[in-house]
Amino acid sequence: MKKKLLWISLAYICFILTACNNNAENPSSQTKNNVTTDSLEIIETVINNNQEIDLPDESTYDTAEYGEIREYGGEFYFDENNKGYYYNLECFYLNSEFLYTMNETLEKIYDKYLEQYLQTEDWYMEQGQQDLPNVPYSKLQFLGIKYIDNDYVSLLFDDITHMGSATAYSFYDAITLDRHTGAEVSASEILEMSDTEILETVNELMGLDEDADWNDLDFYLEDKHIVFFYRMPGIWEDVILDR
Repeated sequence: MKKKLLWISLAYICFILTACNNNAENPSSQTKNNVTTDSLEIIETVINNNQEIDLPDESTYDTAEYGEIREYGGEFYFDENNKGYYYNLECFYLNSEFLYTMNETLEKIYDKYLEQYLQTEDWYMEQGQQDLPNVPYSKLQFLGIKYIDNDYVSLLFDDITHMGSATAYSFYDAITLDRHTGAEVSASEILEMSDTEILETVNELMGLDEDADWNDLDFYLEDKHIVFFYRMPGIWEDVILDR
């Protein structure tokens, strides 16, 4: 899922070789595409609009008012005294006021995380018992509801990886659902721009040296805005556009 298992494997190997001297590297990016004149005009327009945005106070939503969190997990042992790996998922489900297919969409997404965590478990257990300071684990943490209106629901999660060192790695994932269809929606559906135009715009506004794609970037909604963020938090500032 989003090539994260490969990142985990590479980072884990680096951790073993460098004796716990871990520093998360930026995800690899694709070769930069040629930017057309039309694309540059779009980017310039959005930059100007972005500078004029009067940002409202961020709304807060009570999770219990709109749904519930159900937790699932698993533990795996080398023997009865030595745990080799464990995982935990905080799965948020909307209440009966929302279209039931929205929870079906969420369930499919959670299943993909579970599949990813079980693949990670296989990988760790195949390595055999290692002399690690901590037990490796994976966790899907529900960070909260970012936005709800009559058309959309935006949720934010943190996909946490702990490779047994002193540091856990975060990988943010937002899910925006259409309340009329129950399906997950893309940024291009909301902005009526192509994926290519959106990526060019966000890369330009973030000031990235190389292009990031949807493996690196994601978004959630606010009242009048769409917020694009780099999935590994704390690296680049968010990009906030009108919608």
